[in-house]
Amino acid sequence: MDDFEQLQFLGRGGYASVFLVRRSNSTQHFAIKRIPRAKIVTEQQKLRLDAEKSILLKIKSPFLCRGFQVFETTAEVSILQEYIEGRALYECIWKYRDTGRFPEHVAKFFAVQLVLALRDLHAQGYVHRDFKSGNVLVGKSGFVKVIDFGLSRKVVADGKVDDYSGRTQSVCGTHYVMAPEMFFKESYAFGVDWWSLGVVIYEMVVGRPPWEYQCPADSTMEQYFTRIKCSAESPFETSDGQVETLARSLSPDLHSLIRALLQINPRERLGKNRAVEVMNHTWFNDINWALLDSKEGVTDSMAVPYDFNKDYNPARIRTSPGQGGARESLSSAESIDPEDDAKYFADF
Repeated sequence: MDDFEQLQFLGRGGYASVFLVRRSNSTQHFAIKRIPRAKIVTEQQKLRLDAEKSILLKIKSPFLCRGFQVFETTAEVSILQEYIEGRALYECIWKYRDTGRFPEHVAKFFAVQLVLALRDLHAQGYVHRDFKSGNVLVGKSGFVKVIDFGLSRKVVADGKVDDYSGRTQSVCGTHYVMAPEMFFKESYAFGVDWWSLGVVIYEMVVGRPPWEYQCPADSTMEQYFTRIKCSAESPFETSDGQVETLARSLSPDLHSLIRALLQINPRERLGKNRAVEVMNHTWFNDINWALLDSKEGVTDSMAVPYDFNKDYNPARIRTSPGQGGARESLSSAESIDPEDDAKYFADF
């Protein structure tokens, strides 16, 4: 660690802090995630840290954040990883020009990359379990990186990945992207990430998720998730006139994709037969997946439709459809209430 100079605090998660560092006598920048050993107490926490290190150091994907080295002392564990200069996806959505939501072709550009990120993660047997717009960074080039594997888990049975044999029942993650089977403590695996993708795609084209970012103060968590299950059956059919009007401008194929990803029954959810099932959906018919196994492939086959200089409007105050007036909402990364977190999302 003596070879690195700490430059800036970048953020804090549930149990770690992230800093921008520079290698001494170099212009090369990295992010370093520091986890106090006092926060790594239970066996579950140790397993999660092992999974995060394994993903960052071993899985090579242009759409997943890459790690380079782990430093361990008696006081903390530090993970050196690539620094992505850019913004969280939810910021790019909220600050998009004057609309606060992406047109369909921009959403598709990002969705393609997210599908490939999940494909690469799942191919190695890991489920993310906190896949949300706050855990996707959009780089200055317009390409995305999925980050924060602190809740990821490997689901493997008999030496090979199996979505319905290698499963878990741990409850963790962020309220608004959490699949029903996770909250209601049913067994689950990769399907929870495909549900979350459906929420994120909806968020990209509407400007907010199909339901509240967090449980309202006047509701219990059980009521909140019961409403989510009901809303998922008809995500565009709400009493919100603005969302209904907007939904009519979206293609039937996009409606179909979102409904298929927000399928309550995970055995019927799109993605049950792995990423190829999502990739074969009609909304992606114009995508040449064969070219997309590298960033160069994306560049060759798709024009980058997002430009920070033109599309990111820092002056825009977020307006939520159907909520009336302008306001800055809680970010998706800040949507867990601490008391609910302690009650429902402790280690299992």
